[in-house]
Amino acid sequence: MNGEPLPDTPTAADFRALAASAPWRFTTVHLTHRRQQDSGSTPDGEPVEAWLDRRIGRVTVRSAAGVEVAEGVPYSGFVDLVGCSGEGTVCAAAPPAGTGPVLRPDGLVARRPEGWHYDHGDPMWRDYRWTAMLDPAELSQGVDVSDVLATTLRGRLTWSATCRPLLGDNDAGEEGYTPRCGCCPLLDSPASRIREYGPEDPTLTGGDLATVYCVHLDVRTGIVVDITPLDGTAGSGLTNEIHAVDEPLDPPSCERHRAGR
Repeated sequence: MNGEPLPDTPTAADFRALAASAPWRFTTVHLTHRRQQDSGSTPDGEPVEAWLDRRIGRVTVRSAAGVEVAEGVPYSGFVDLVGCSGEGTVCAAAPPAGTGPVLRPDGLVARRPEGWHYDHGDPMWRDYRWTAMLDPAELSQGVDVSDVLATTLRGRLTWSATCRPLLGDNDAGEEGYTPRCGCCPLLDSPASRIREYGPEDPTLTGGDLATVYCVHLDVRTGIVVDITPLDGTAGSGLTNEIHAVDEPLDPPSCERHRAGR
């Protein structure tokens, strides 16, 4: 957070750098999350409240169904997703020394350690779009970024951009849009569907899938706070309202954690 100030007029390169920076911009966050269009972690518009503590590798989520806790790195196999009466094991992911990113003078990430999210990803609640919105590195490459603006959304400074996920060009060696998980991308689109299901996927023929989105990143944290499709009738959409960052957390208790104290 030290060094040169962030730009007042961000560019596409700045937006990509912020999208790659979230793991190093905060340790705890309290937020309310909503899914807007497609089926995913919550019914359309139904809010869930979450408390993420990266220091111990735990997220507590309260929804209409109750309180759940997810712990550990989702890609390692040590994922724990339980209700209040369940059993589980804490598996925090402490990064080893010497594995940090290369930073720009303004503190944003110029280059991430390869495969960082596999070893140090945030605990997952319900699907990988959850981890991707908290660490939206998939927006830093394979996405055409334009119309970048410094804006205020729900009282917080954000950078917004028009984001168009790109198809890769195998002949030119271009990767294209590579979501954290192909079946639950941040930007559901022909680019993500072709990559996951191939060009014969029947959802590609109707022209209903969104091809371009407006995305807002919270400048303080790098978290995605809004995704809105700009075309099509089918696409992914979400909002996150951030209540507190790097402040003491007070998540609702689960029986198993009370019993262990």
